[in-house]
Amino acid sequence: MARYVDRTRHDWVGTVWKLGVFLGVILVAVLVVYPWKGFWPMLLLVLAGLWMYMSLVSRSSGYVCAECGKAFQVPTTVNFFTQSAVGKNPDGTYYSYKNLTCPHCGKRSRARFVKRVGARQARGGGRLLR
Repeated sequence: MARYVDRTRHDWVGTVWKLGVFLGVILVAVLVVYPWKGFWPMLLLVLAGLWMYMSLVSRSSGYVCAECGKAFQVPTTVNFFTQSAVGKNPDGTYYSYKNLTCPHCGKRSRARFVKRVGARQARGGGRLLR
């Protein structure tokens, strides 16, 4: 069973390398594919790169239901087509969420974005979300 913890300000490294891969795909599409094959193959390659980026995000993250407090993962398709938003905590920090239907309680709520960690990482001092 996967474990989830709140995201911290130090999680930017994972985001940077995923965005770097996506930017690499865009550069290849614009500099190589567009002059060689044209606009539509370039657009398809950029969309495939965006799908790959969302797939990488979906594998390493999950959401916590605001109603029941249980963590769950969503498929790449849901992550790709569902709009994200940013909320503000009472202490002034920000968090990311999506309006999702929880598979546990069946209610639609602001599901908070959390990162997925392995058992070794979860044993540390961080607070686990169930």
